[in-house]
Amino acid sequence: KQRSRRQHHLFLPFVLLHAMALAQSAPESAGGKDFSLVAAGLPLDYSFKELRTSAEIETEEPRSGIKRATDAKDGDDPAKNATSQVAAVEQAGATVARKFVIKKVTTCVKLNNNMLETVNGLPQALESAMPNPLQNLQWLDVSFNQIAAIEPELLRFSNLKALYLHGNCLRKLSSVERLRKLPKLLSLTLNGNPIESSKIYRLYVIGALPFLKTLDHSTITEEESSGAGAWYKGHLRRAKKRKEELEEAAALAAAME
Repeated sequence: KQRSRRQHHLFLPFVLLHAMALAQSAPESAGGKDFSLVAAGLPLDYSFKELRTSAEIETEEPRSGIKRATDAKDGDDPAKNATSQVAAVEQAGATVARKFVIKKVTTCVKLNNNMLETVNGLPQALESAMPNPLQNLQWLDVSFNQIAAIEPELLRFSNLKALYLHGNCLRKLSSVERLRKLPKLLSLTLNGNPIESSKIYRLYVIGALPFLKTLDHSTITEEESSGAGAWYKGHLRRAKKRKEELEEAAALAAAME
C-alpha cells in the first residue's frame, strides 16, 4: 500500500507539468479559464473484510482510498474535491492566473479474499462508495471469493479494462463468452477456477475474447491470438454440427415411435 501511494504521488508532478505545458500552448482566447484534469485516485480496498454480500460495502470502510460521502452528488463529490490539487500558472503578459484542477477519481475497487458468492447488487452498492461506478470503474478484483457464475450485473461496468476472477468457483467454460459484452477488457484472470482444468481452457478463452492482451497475468502473443481465433471458429462449427445431428436423431426417433 505504501509503495502504491509513493507511485501515485510521483505521478502527480508529471500531470501538473503536462497541464502547465498545455496552458502555454493554449490559444490566448482561452484567457482566464480554468483547466480540469482527471487522475486515478487510490483503489478502494475492501479485501479481507469477510464480506458475504455486495450490500455490505455500504457500511464498511475501505482499507485504502477515500469513500464517497453519503450525501454527495456526482457533480460535487466532497471526496473527489478534498483530494483535488490546484496549480496556478500565470501566462506571460496576462494579469489573470490560469488554474489547473487535478481531480482524483476512483477507478479501481478491490474485493478480493472475501466470501462473496454473487456480485448481485454490486453497481448499487458501489454508488455509495464512489461517483458513477458504471462509468468510472476500470479495474475490479473479485479474486478468491466463491463466485460461481459470470452474472449480468458484472457486465454493466462497460469500461472495465482489468477483471480478476481467479480463485473462484466458475465451472462452465462457455460462460466466459458473456464477457464479450466488455469490449474494453484487456486483462483477465480465471486461473484457480474449475474451468482451468479443461484441456482447451486457454485456447477457448483467448478465442472467445479476441480483444484480450493478457490472460492469467501472461501476455497473449499475436501468434497465440491468431491460432486461438481460428480454433474457436472451428469449435463453433463443430458444436453447431453436433447440435444439428442430435436434433435430427431426436426427430427420427420421435417419428419411429
